[in-house]
Amino acid sequence: MKVLILGYRGNPYCGGQGIYIYNLSKELVRLGVEVDVMVGPPYPDPLEDWATVYKIENLNLWSINTREIPTEKLHRIFSPWNFLDYLMTRFYIFYEMATFSFKAFFALKIILKTKRYDIIHDIQTLGWGTIPMMAYGIPIVTTVHHPLTKDREADLMKDFGLWEKTTTILFYPLVMQSFVIKRVDRIITSFKEGVDELVRAFRVSKDKVSVVYNGMDVELFRNTGEKREENALLFVGNTEDSKKGLIYLLEALKLLPEDITLAIVDDGPPIKHTAADLIKKMNLGHRVTFTGKLSYEELVSIYSRKTLLVMSSLFEGFGLPAVEAMSCKTAVVTTTSGALKEVVTPDCGILVSPKDPVALSDAVMKLLGDKKLRLEMGELGRKRAVENFSWPVAAKNTLAVYRQVIEDYGKGK
Repeated sequence: MKVLILGYRGNPYCGGQGIYIYNLSKELVRLGVEVDVMVGPPYPDPLEDWATVYKIENLNLWSINTREIPTEKLHRIFSPWNFLDYLMTRFYIFYEMATFSFKAFFALKIILKTKRYDIIHDIQTLGWGTIPMMAYGIPIVTTVHHPLTKDREADLMKDFGLWEKTTTILFYPLVMQSFVIKRVDRIITSFKEGVDELVRAFRVSKDKVSVVYNGMDVELFRNTGEKREENALLFVGNTEDSKKGLIYLLEALKLLPEDITLAIVDDGPPIKHTAADLIKKMNLGHRVTFTGKLSYEELVSIYSRKTLLVMSSLFEGFGLPAVEAMSCKTAVVTTTSGALKEVVTPDCGILVSPKDPVALSDAVMKLLGDKKLRLEMGELGRKRAVENFSWPVAAKNTLAVYRQVIEDYGKGK
């Protein structure tokens, strides 16, 4: 089988999309699948060890003021697609997914002169260019970990005034994605409740959605044997993402004894300011530290050393930090939002309702006071991670979806 994976951002260190492309492609190749990857920047150079990589140019102009555009990007801005992307960003529209899909459509037209694919796997792009791509006669599946309606809802909650709310609504390409998703051959999502989320957001048929749990590297993420720190909480995630509910974790921390600390695996000032401003406002600076971005080895180490992982999320399309912590035999406290109630079972951690700092603090205190329970949860968490969330399992289940889609496509379904 020959598969083309499309992703508008491809680096495994830039977020969940890149990690997904990196690991899924690697495991599919181990299963005997021939994989090509077409991606935008940051580019996934390590993939070239096992896949053919086609790099699609993108200047990533969304967050750059016109006067601050680097010279090396400025001379490339006047190509048609780059200029369209630039123009739309000046109207607060995030058009990167659309322009990537059109560039991919034209790039694929050239590639198909010498190659043929059995299936195309789009990763959360759902751009307008996907529609003409269907004329190539190749079935198309898409992975949607969660609909962008969830991101928009979370951003609207923190917006002040009509202007901020208007620019947030303009930013998310929901009309485009709603149109395209109904026309692909199959949708893959990473948790069972995600099926209902997709139905609500895009009015797709449940029959078109398959559930395949995300994977992780359970061989890399294993307990290092380092000594556990006492009363040390850990948060792993993008602190600028309001869906992570960090404010509720900080409110819970204020309710906890002074000797309980929190390490945040993300950038603080001068790169990111939102969380740091909250911490300062709540007088928690002496109890909270930022680690910055960590290598995989450093991340495994901190999972293995901290007492607990805490996830205060308002929504999660999978909840990778919870699985990584479980794989490192670390007990977790999470909310019941999104996929977390499917990923974390009561024998691996404590689950509480979202937006409830009192419940979070109570759960943390319970586990900090019961080392035996933490050890038991750690062992069972590791077992659950290996059996349900390893990349070989995820790739095998994804391949089964490919085969069914190809079969149905051949029958004209």
